[in-house]
Amino acid sequence: MENKKINFHIYRYHLLPLTRRDNQIELFPEKKLTYEEIKAKKNDFFKDVLGDLNESKLNSNPLKLHHQEDTFYLFKLAQKKTTSITRNFETENIINEPYIYVVINNDSEVQKIAISENSDAFSNPDVVKNILNKVFQNDLKKYGLNIEIEQVFDKVNFWNYVGKHKYEITYLDFQFIKPNLANISRSLPEDFKNFADNVNSHKSQIILKAPEKGTLENIDKSNNEINGLVNYTSEGAGFIKMKVKNIRKTINTKESPVTLQIEELDIEGAGDQVLKLYKTIVSDEDN
Repeated sequence: MENKKINFHIYRYHLLPLTRRDNQIELFPEKKLTYEEIKAKKNDFFKDVLGDLNESKLNSNPLKLHHQEDTFYLFKLAQKKTTSITRNFETENIINEPYIYVVINNDSEVQKIAISENSDAFSNPDVVKNILNKVFQNDLKKYGLNIEIEQVFDKVNFWNYVGKHKYEITYLDFQFIKPNLANISRSLPEDFKNFADNVNSHKSQIILKAPEKGTLENIDKSNNEINGLVNYTSEGAGFIKMKVKNIRKTINTKESPVTLQIEELDIEGAGDQVLKLYKTIVSDEDN
């Protein structure tokens, strides 16, 4: 087996109660669970969903649980494709199933997903993210939960671009997920956090637009609100769009994903080495 290098894109997932009211969920039809009870059990519920994940839910995408240990899961997800070949002067259709890897860390303080690149299977990891998001949202409804998945992006690239165009920025669009993880949500300004929570908004948007002939001001790290939004969204809790004078293209932080490169033979191994590799890919120590 050739030892290929594989690029993984890193995502954060957020498990959010569907309502702030007491909820009589399908799992416990005889009892109403409070908002806080559902929050406290969210990772246990998601563990059940991951344990019940199977190919039939994904239609044309064969799925295999390759390894599971502690809070770490390694899945292989394939794309069924039909390829025509010619053999003995006859055309034959054969099934090809190129696949990607999905690594999940269901630690309640981490909640990360890593999705590998393989353009033979899927055009980009976001396609896989959208497939998983749809399946997970459907499976989590019976637990009174929703899931939102967002890519981790490189905030250094964002601030470098801001530095080059500090006096030319005309538009900023912050889209962020309702706080769910204490270790990253502390950077989100309290006013934004409280407002999203009060109205049960799972996705919120803050748009800043300069006057017609002017530009936005104080867009730098010394602005606590702006810096807090950048720090929070960069950790996989949203994304940012930005426009600059005289540049037609809208800058999107989704174009600066955090990636890690792993050797395929390492992730196909077993035991302590593989567990260590999972921790490298989907932990908060290095990402």
